[in-house]
Order: sequence, then structure tokens, then C-alpha cells
Amino acid sequence: MKKNKLELILEVGAAGGSLSVWSSTNKEGNRSFLVKRDESPLKALMEEKDAKGIKFKSTTGQLQSFADALIVLGQYPWHRLYPMFVHHDFIDPVLAAVMTLGGQKELDRWKQRIKYE
Repeated sequence: MKKNKLELILEVGAAGGSLSVWSSTNKEGNRSFLVKRDESPLKALMEEKDAKGIKFKSTTGQLQSFADALIVLGQYPWHRLYPMFVHHDFIDPVLAAVMTLGGQKELDRWKQRIKYE
């Protein structure tokens, strides 16, 4: 069975890693989402013995909606991180979430970073 191609929807980063939301569409046209956490840059800064047993990457199971993905992201202060990519179809819901979580100052920062007018 052919694996669904993942499409990047949202990526935010910080010095220690990144968080991203991906989507895939199955043969029936149903879309699902995944949230990925990658803190592997931290591993390079650690002694091997200290890094042992730490999980630097994780991926959620399939989520039914983008709203579900935002709920998962809510575990982290993602709206305060550096916006690296926002898929054009998801700019409005992302910016609405940033406004709800961080207020006008964060919203203005995001709009500037993603060159939103």
C-alpha cells in the first residue's frame, strides 16, 4: 500500500528545535494531520551519556482536523516561537490562534515574519 505524501502546514522554531504540523490526504480524499516535535539540535549540545534515553523527536497519531493539531500544539508556547512556514490555506486560522493565545503584539510579530498584509 502506498504511503500518503505529507504536506507541511505550519512550522515554528527555536534554538532548540522545531514544531510542525503536516497533513496527508488518503485515497478517499480524507485529510488528516500530524504534529511533529524535533529537538534533535539539543542532542548535539549534550554529552552522549546525558542524551541517552531522551526522546528528541516525536510524532502524534493521525488527527482528524487542523483544530485538533492546534490543541496538541497548545502543550507548547508555539505562538511565541519563530514562525518559519505557514501554508497559504491555513494563514487565517493560524493567525486567529496566535491572536487568541498571544494577543495583538504576537499577532503583529507573526504578520511581520510571514509577510502577511
